[in-house]
Amino acid sequence: MSAATAGVPSGSAATGSEPVADHQQPRIDVTTEGDTVVLAVVARLDEAAGGALLDAATAALDHRPSRIDVDLRALDSFTDAGARALVGCRDLGARLPEGLHYRTGRGPGREALLAAYTDAPATFTGR
Repeated sequence: MSAATAGVPSGSAATGSEPVADHQQPRIDVTTEGDTVVLAVVARLDEAAGGALLDAATAALDHRPSRIDVDLRALDSFTDAGARALVGCRDLGARLPEGLHYRTGRGPGREALLAAYTDAPATFTGR
């Protein structure tokens, strides 16, 4: 799998003759680092971006990586609906030998991760 962007149609740059939407298309940058697939959420993690993230994680499973990393360091904002997708990604990552990992720093990425797991039930895989 090479570098790609999920959820962004090609040629989506706005021109002077096209109306500009109030919100951006969800952007999930997909790259590989060895046998790890990295899904970077860019700008906003809302319900649409959460859906795009889950779609990208599901597609990544087809490539049989050892693990998936969800990178939240480029996140500017999130909604509760978007943050819930992070728990869904964890469930998908449970199928992988090294599971799913999150990359965060200070700010919205960390806050989104904490919000995602505030009410999420803990699961034990029994390894």
